[in-house]
Amino acid sequence: MSIILAGTIRVAPDQLAALRPHLKAQVEGSRGEPGCLDYALSEDPLDPGLIRVFEHFADEAALAFHRASPHMAAWRAIGAELGVHGRDLSSFDVSDYRKI
Repeated sequence: MSIILAGTIRVAPDQLAALRPHLKAQVEGSRGEPGCLDYALSEDPLDPGLIRVFEHFADEAALAFHRASPHMAAWRAIGAELGVHGRDLSSFDVSDYRKI
């Protein structure tokens, strides 16, 4: 069973430029992890400061590895420093995953 996390986070629009290199580092680090099937942090073009989150992991072990990774700790720290807030994520257990 794979796991999908989807939702949003927010940052003040004037902090977006400072956050962008960290968004890139977080995505690169996460996509390189074992069991990471997809990972995206995307700015919403209609709502400045809204970041859309999409994470897809092969299983709970892959998600646990991700949560304990050094780049995740760095992401949490920079998020606090830059005022990332409004975390609104949902988790979905996917029992039948297939590409169409």
